[in-house]
Amino acid sequence: MTDSAIGVPSRLAFLVCGTISILIGNLYRNLRLAPGPVAHSKWDLCSVALMAVGGLAVAIALLPGSWIKSVRKIGPNHQQTLSLPLQMLGGFAAFSYLLTIGAFFAPLRGHPSPWVVFFVCPAWALMLGAGDSVGTVVLLVAPVDATVYGSLGATLGFLLAVFRRF
Repeated sequence: MTDSAIGVPSRLAFLVCGTISILIGNLYRNLRLAPGPVAHSKWDLCSVALMAVGGLAVAIALLPGSWIKSVRKIGPNHQQTLSLPLQMLGGFAAFSYLLTIGAFFAPLRGHPSPWVVFFVCPAWALMLGAGDSVGTVVLLVAPVDATVYGSLGATLGFLLAVFRRF
C-alpha cells in the first residue's frame, strides 16, 4: 500500500468499501427497531460482523506506507505481494455483483431464511424502501453488495500479504 505499489486509488477503494460496510452494518443494527417479523430476528451478529470487516478495511486504508514496508520488509521486487489486497477486492466485488444480479433473476423456491438472504445480499434491506425493480438491483443493491464483499476481500488479502511471511 505504498505510493509506488498500490497508491492512493487503492487506499480510496479500501476506505469507500469499508465505510459502506460500516453503514450497512449500522442499517442492520437499526433493523431490529422496525415493526414486523423481520424485527424479531437477531441482527446483532450480522451488524457486528459487517462493522468489524468495514472497520478493518478503513484501518488498512489509513495505515502509513512506512509501517507496511517495515512489517513486510517490502522492496522493489515485491509489487505482486502488495497488489494482492487490491486483486482480492476486485475479485470479491465482481463475484458479489454477479451473485446479487443472479439471485434477483433466479426463481424463488420456498422461503429462504433471512440469514441466507443476508449472506447472499447484505444490502437487501435497501430494497425495502427503493422497490424491487431491475434498475434498483443493478444500480443500487448490487454495487453496494460488491463494496461490502470487496471490503471483505481487501481485508483478507491484506492479512494474507502481511502474514504470508510467518
